[in-house]
Amino acid sequence: MNKNIVHSIGLGPGDPELVTIKAKRILEASDDVIVPQSDTLGRSVAKDIIVHYVDSSKITMYYFPMNNNREQLRQRYHALAEKIKGLAAQGRNVSYVSMGDPTIYSTSNYLTERLMALGVPVIHVPGISSINASSALIGMPLASKGGDFGVYELPADKERAAELIQRHHTTVFMKVNKKLPVLIEAVRETSPMSAYLVNRVTLDGQMCFDLLNAPLPEEPLYLSIALVKRKKAVDSE
Repeated sequence: MNKNIVHSIGLGPGDPELVTIKAKRILEASDDVIVPQSDTLGRSVAKDIIVHYVDSSKITMYYFPMNNNREQLRQRYHALAEKIKGLAAQGRNVSYVSMGDPTIYSTSNYLTERLMALGVPVIHVPGISSINASSALIGMPLASKGGDFGVYELPADKERAAELIQRHHTTVFMKVNKKLPVLIEAVRETSPMSAYLVNRVTLDGQMCFDLLNAPLPEEPLYLSIALVKRKKAVDSE
């Protein structure tokens, strides 16, 4: 590994066996691995993955509060970027990790931005996203020849969600969680060909809900993703 270059590593959706060979190699060669946590008790799905490949002595946990306080988060990212810059300047191999792919709705995007602003070069190591893992679990093609798919953070209003469902052959909604009622209403309004909600894909407690033909979850589900295929099949268009 080239010292002074920091690696942003995607760990995949949760199953340790879905970490890429390249990610595994870089993790094993790292002197320091920065792992985000959103729980003050230190619990972290990312940590549960990398302990299969990295000695715990190399792991540094870093807390990011799960809130929308932009100034507080900005300060946390800046402080971590300065810490990583200092480690890299000492000639240490530094990696930081994130779930899924580091370029898709990932906290690593913000950290990378801070590091680049400090003159620290960053190389992304792609990971399997929850989008790919969920479509594989369901057996639903994201796109076939002549088709398309769109990926969005689930909107807060039903009308916008319904419009997005009608826009693409397949629509993927991320960050469903507490906005689940919006998704359910939009699905009912658009009557798509198929619609699924996948929770904790590849993790313990994985669940898959058919939003058209099965009982729906009663509570918001953290780490959830929805895949909706609109009524008109690609092959008939």
